[in-house]
Amino acid sequence: MGSYLRSTTPKVTGGSSAPAAAAEPAAPAPAWTGSGSKTPPDEAPPVGLKLIKEFEGCHLEAYPDPLSGGPPITIGWGSTRDKNGNPFKLGDKITQDEADALLVDQCRKQFIPSLRKIPHWDEMSDGQRGALLSFAYNLGAGFYGGTNFNTISKRLKNKEWDLVPDALFLYRNPGSHVEAGLARRRKAEGELWKS
Repeated sequence: MGSYLRSTTPKVTGGSSAPAAAAEPAAPAPAWTGSGSKTPPDEAPPVGLKLIKEFEGCHLEAYPDPLSGGPPITIGWGSTRDKNGNPFKLGDKITQDEADALLVDQCRKQFIPSLRKIPHWDEMSDGQRGALLSFAYNLGAGFYGGTNFNTISKRLKNKEWDLVPDALFLYRNPGSHVEAGLARRRKAEGELWKS
């Protein structure tokens, strides 16, 4: 345990090579003040992380994908790859802290960059961005503009934001054994979008 999140970059804990007398206290970073948002658009909104956790559940031992019964092998809050991009294998284990850190890291590196390409992303509230983060975490970071995502892509592109919750609900694998769970998730994403 512990190897999945090891970084090759040393952690900087502060300090300066300049003499103490020459250093001035740093001003606090300005708070993000985007439209109804508390989270900068290049970070994962906490409400989105919370929703992901609600539906993914946390497993500290790797397990097969529920839909395929095989790959991708999943661990933590639905992570399929470690911090270095390697796929997990059955039998792999991580700690709760590693699972939490992996979720934040994956969202920041693999999902937010793709989601930022959605028109009007910077104008969206934390609830709207959080809903799309949960949707993307479940269905893929590059859903926007994808062949099977015409409806949601059109709603977002045209800023038809009142129609987004219904568009989200379309993506629930009708007729499959996972439809009920996905329907609950899509409804929750729609509610978060409207918040």
